[in-house]
Amino acid sequence: MEFEEFVKAAFVKMIYEVIKADGKVHPGELELLNKLKKRIDFDDAFIERTKELDYDNALVTLYNIPHDQKKALVDILDEVAMSDGSIHKKEMALIINTYINIGLGEESE
Repeated sequence: MEFEEFVKAAFVKMIYEVIKADGKVHPGELELLNKLKKRIDFDDAFIERTKELDYDNALVTLYNIPHDQKKALVDILDEVAMSDGSIHKKEMALIINTYINIGLGEESE
């Protein structure tokens, strides 16, 4: 799935937020991040730029994307959270918060 640059930036922002949610960056998370770089088409410089994005602005961007892209994001965030072998409660809370704030469950598929 291809994404417009501003949508991709919001995706990467959320991926990074899940990675750092538990306060530790695990090797499995970094390995998955490298795979996602190819899958979503971004690089380390792009990650650095997205760190500066405002979290709430990223949520607004994600709220306004099509349902299939929202679903793809949540699937990726789940994958990131599980990549270190367990889902930390802070990661799960962030994913649930994202799910709610981007309006998943409000629209029909």
